[in-house]
Parts: sequence; structure tokens; C-alpha cells
Amino acid sequence: MTSAELAHRLGASERDVSFALYSGHGRFRCDRGSPARWFSAEKVVVPVAAPVPFTTRPSSSLGLYAWQADALNAWERRGGRGVVEAVTGAGKTMVGVAAVLDEIGRRGQALVLVPTVELQHQWAAELDRRIPDGVGVGRMGAGAGDSLATHDVLVAVINTARSLDVQPIRQGGLLVADECHRYGSAVNRLGLDHRFRRRLGLSATYARDDDGNLAWLDPYFGGNCFRLGYARAVGDGVTAPFTVTMVGVRFSPVEQECYDELTDLMAQLRARLIREARVTPEPFDAFIREVTMLADQEGPGSGVARAYRQAMLERRRLLADTPAKDAALAFVAPAARDADRTIVFTQSIATSERAALVLGRYGLRAGVMHSSLASKVRRETLRQFAAGELPVLSAPRVLDEGIDVPAADLAIIVGASRSRRQMIQRMGRVLRRKPDGRRARFAVIFVEGTVEDPRRGAHEAFLDEIVDVADRVSYFPTADMVDSPEAVVAALRP
Repeated sequence: MTSAELAHRLGASERDVSFALYSGHGRFRCDRGSPARWFSAEKVVVPVAAPVPFTTRPSSSLGLYAWQADALNAWERRGGRGVVEAVTGAGKTMVGVAAVLDEIGRRGQALVLVPTVELQHQWAAELDRRIPDGVGVGRMGAGAGDSLATHDVLVAVINTARSLDVQPIRQGGLLVADECHRYGSAVNRLGLDHRFRRRLGLSATYARDDDGNLAWLDPYFGGNCFRLGYARAVGDGVTAPFTVTMVGVRFSPVEQECYDELTDLMAQLRARLIREARVTPEPFDAFIREVTMLADQEGPGSGVARAYRQAMLERRRLLADTPAKDAALAFVAPAARDADRTIVFTQSIATSERAALVLGRYGLRAGVMHSSLASKVRRETLRQFAAGELPVLSAPRVLDEGIDVPAADLAIIVGASRSRRQMIQRMGRVLRRKPDGRRARFAVIFVEGTVEDPRRGAHEAFLDEIVDVADRVSYFPTADMVDSPEAVVAALRP
């Protein structure tokens, strides 16, 4: 029959039917008539079914946590639109899997958008385990060219999906956006297809530093429909109970002088940028974003912006490279020996390699994980870490987001961050429930009297969330670490 006849029979548009026929990859063939008549190459034409309601959710077979079921219900009450925000390690992926399973139960189709190839592999593997036999799970991007013309579920990397037509062949459809805060840019928002009627965003930290939420994400998803914070996650036993230990170190006199000079220079340049270039002074994230844009241009204020950025980078390197942090890491090495797995988060590749060497001197086998390593080496390093062959993993920002890192029970932050998102992502690497119910431990090594010092406002937004939830939050200034190092180690032990 012709595409028009088939569209009439199925109650679909002729455009959608034609797209399905021409994208069928050998499943359909046509004659040379005008209009062309189509035949199934497999002898049987499978009708495209319209979504139907169901009385028992297919997702009920997943055994969801209470919070996951509550999140799914909240999303359904909003008409199948909204963002579910849940702290890293709580299992937000299963909310997306449940939504996909229910969509398949309606005889619909689902597109899962992911920011990285690693997440594409993880989602496809999870869906293959959960989706009923006979339901096709395809991949788009990273060398894979599947589509919704041939599959019921498609896991697509955003870099590819934003430039291709990935519309559902059946009416309606579900779009799940993992790490949805990443799709609030002018480029990535092109992957948010409005032809999907049901839309679910997943994120540990939905807020962005720019206006991407207001401009693109909220209009598409309908805003936040459910949030799981640390209090409920720990109270429900979804994540492990935890302690936080803040370990202070001091600059040498020469380092302190250099730090003060850079800080004074940055203050002067900041004042000029606000006064002369009309850069937004607050919040700090907005200030930095505008300075970065100005520094990458040529025009009034661009030279001042580049000078500010250079001073900020030099100060950041000074904080990351101080030998005092290496000494503190050596102090806490005994706590790492008591942990099943330890992750050391650093500011740069060089500091991650140095941290591995420091811990290696204390008998700990430590590997490094960073973007300069080949993908094969990174995968093998993660395999060894998961298998317990490598008890310590040292890495800069590559582990913060988009990689499924095996659960650890001790995280040591050597390169601290002012970003709430980064701190939550890092903490999530140790918050997964432990088989024996033991606590997770989280240590932050900071330079006293600097922008890293929590007593001067560092990590304020992050610490406000966890102080009342943590079993214990301890502060050890330099004097305590020198006079009684055993107290620091004791605070970091299970």
C-alpha cells in the first residue's frame, strides 16, 4: 500500500509513516510506482500501535525505593513532565528506567539523552536488564546509528542527537534527559525535541550558573517536580550515613606572601571590571562567566579580564600545589589503609599523580585517572578499582560527573571547589550504601585563611545542606594535625 494509505489506516501523519518506511534499514521495500507502494521485506507489516492506558504499572516490578516511587508519582501528577533532582548515589537512574518501562507498557517509545559515551553504555546495559524481551534498545552516537524507526528505546549521546531527527514514530513518546542541567546551553537545548509529549529530567544539581534553566529547561520540562536531599536519603537508608572532616593546613611565609599579592591584584582588577566593563558583581558564578566571555574577546575590558583570569589561575595553582597538602595527605594515609576503597580528588592532573606517589610511599597502591589517559587505560583502571585490586584512585575533575565510578567509602578532597555541584558529585562517590551498613567518610584538606577555608565562607551552600544530616562534622586546624595526628586519623576511620 502507499504511505498515504498506511497513514490513514494507522491514524498517523503521512510524514511520520514515510520517515519510518525509509528509515527501516531493509525491513520495508517499495516498487517504482508513483506513488510508490510499500511491502514488508519480512513478509509481515507490524502495525504502529497508539499508546494505551494501563491499570498496573510495568515499573511496579522494579522494586523501587519509596523515594523513587514518590518521585515517579509526582512526575505523573504533573502530566508526565518535570525534573527529578536527587543527590548523587541515591539511584535516580532507576526513576528514568521506571518511566521508560511504563512508556513501553503504553506501547510508546522512549529517547534517553546522555552527555557522555560512558553514560550511554551504562544506560543501555541497565535498560537491557530491565526491559522485557522483544523490546529493542538502540544506541545513537559514538559510532552507533540506530533510530526510533527501528527501536522502541534509543539511548543517544547529546552531541549526536542535537543534530539529527530523533522523533518518535508513534504518537506521544517519552524523553528522559540524564544530567539534564547540561542541556540548558544554546547548543545542547537543540536535543530537547518538543515532539515528545512526556519529558523527564534527572539531575543531582538542577540549578545552572547562567539563565539556561529559565530560557530552555524550565519551559521544556516544566520545572522541578521532586527533590531528594541528604536528610531523606540518609533517613530512608538509600545512602550511607556519613561523617565530614575538615583538615586545615598553612602556607609557608613565601606562599602566603604570593597568595596575598594575587588576592590584592584580583580585587583591583575585579573593581575595574565592575566599574569599567559593567560586569555583574554577584553572584560569583555570574561574574566569572562574564569575565571568561570578555577575556575571550577583543575590545574594551578584555585585557583586564584576561589579567584577572590569569591571576585567578595562578592563585588556584598555588592552593593546589602547596607541599602542606602533601603533608596532610601523608597524615591521613592510615585512614586510607582502613578503607576498602578511597578516592582522592585533586585540582589538576599533576596533583593527582603527586597524590598517588605520596600515598604509595605509605604502602598504598594508588592509581590515577585523568583525561590524558587512553580510554582503554581508564576502563582498566576503573575495573581494578572495582575489583579491589587498586584500593586508591586519584583523579581531578574527570570523576565528578558522567562516569559510573565504583562505590568508595572514603573520599579525600585535596583540590577543593567553590562549586556546590562539584562537591555534591564528589560526595556521591562515597555515599552509596555499604553492604555492612558502615558510614561513608568525607575529608576536605584546605588552606587556612584562604578562599578554601570554610570558616571564611567556603563551601557555605554545600555545608549548610549536610551539617544537620552528617553523623559528625569535625574541624582540625593545622595545630591539631601536628600535635595530635591520631585524632585526625580516628575521625576518618569507620
